[in-house]
Amino acid sequence: MDIFEKIGIRPYINAHDTYTVYGGSRMAENTLDAMKEIAKHFVDFDELQEKVGKKIALLTNNEAAYVTNGSAGAIQLAAAILMAKGDAFHFMRLPACPDVNKRFIVMRGQHNAYDKAIEEAGGEIVFIGDADETLEVELEGELRKGAAGVFFFAPSQFERASMPLERVIALAGRYNTPVVVDAAAQLPPKENLWRYTRDLGADMAIFSGGKTLSGPQDSGLIVGREKYIRDCLRFGAPNHGVCRSSKTSRESVVGLYVALENYMNMDQEKESARIEGINKRIAEAIEKTGKARTYLVNHGPVGQTYQRLFIELKDGKNAVEAEKYMREKGIYIGRQGKDTIYVSALNLNDDEAETVAKEICSWLK
Repeated sequence: MDIFEKIGIRPYINAHDTYTVYGGSRMAENTLDAMKEIAKHFVDFDELQEKVGKKIALLTNNEAAYVTNGSAGAIQLAAAILMAKGDAFHFMRLPACPDVNKRFIVMRGQHNAYDKAIEEAGGEIVFIGDADETLEVELEGELRKGAAGVFFFAPSQFERASMPLERVIALAGRYNTPVVVDAAAQLPPKENLWRYTRDLGADMAIFSGGKTLSGPQDSGLIVGREKYIRDCLRFGAPNHGVCRSSKTSRESVVGLYVALENYMNMDQEKESARIEGINKRIAEAIEKTGKARTYLVNHGPVGQTYQRLFIELKDGKNAVEAEKYMREKGIYIGRQGKDTIYVSALNLNDDEAETVAKEICSWLK
């Protein structure tokens, strides 16, 4: 029996983006094959993490790497190891350990739903700056007081009120304070996998495995300095402690590794051309209706380097109603304001793109 029929759910076409609420992205057949193969056998989990980590580090031009349970699990683990500083006694007492520095500096302009993972580890967030700007004197003042680390959230919508990452790293370095970059959705370009760490000097960077990397939805990745990744191996799940609830399966570890290989071997120019071709075909079909104006935006919702198609509705057409109609047809699309919808071709194949164009045109008419 078809699994959708058996469970009683419907499959959707994802013309919106790699959002967790839709399942992220699609995994390639060789990724699924690797997960199926390791699922048949038992492994030494520490050995698996160590050896996969070394291979991922080579792939991504980093000193070391560690596979986590999603990006939020990676933030929690990074915060925990920075508080413990290699001391197993302190780690085992988190999140309530009173004997460690729990202060993590975050720019108020970058405050978001995911910094809650810092607090889940037992950390205390110290916000600096405001919605308009963050001054160097504020960061330096808190660094002088002492901090377990600085978390920098990389999405482009946070740039306006934030200090540049280069200055954050430079100032933190004066006080020997590690910097962690949450770059969960900052792919493409693939160079970001080493830009934050090797090129700019951040101590750790975090990426989602289930978004553009097309790995398991419940996988994530920490890359960076070996001294910190070594503590991830020592203290990360399935070891007991505050991060035990963020267990990663052997299937997810090898699945992310194979997905990452696929991503590094991908011809990015060819993939960009594929996305642009889909956008062009959908745009042409919509323009023929005369009921909307289309335009292209050459970046993703958090600054990634891929193209999206925006559709500005005419004649009083409402974007909320368009979104509702498309969902009833089994299609997720994006919405911007009251009169604009958009399509991301990241997760679309040619047949799905044709269906998306057909249904948008049908609603417009």
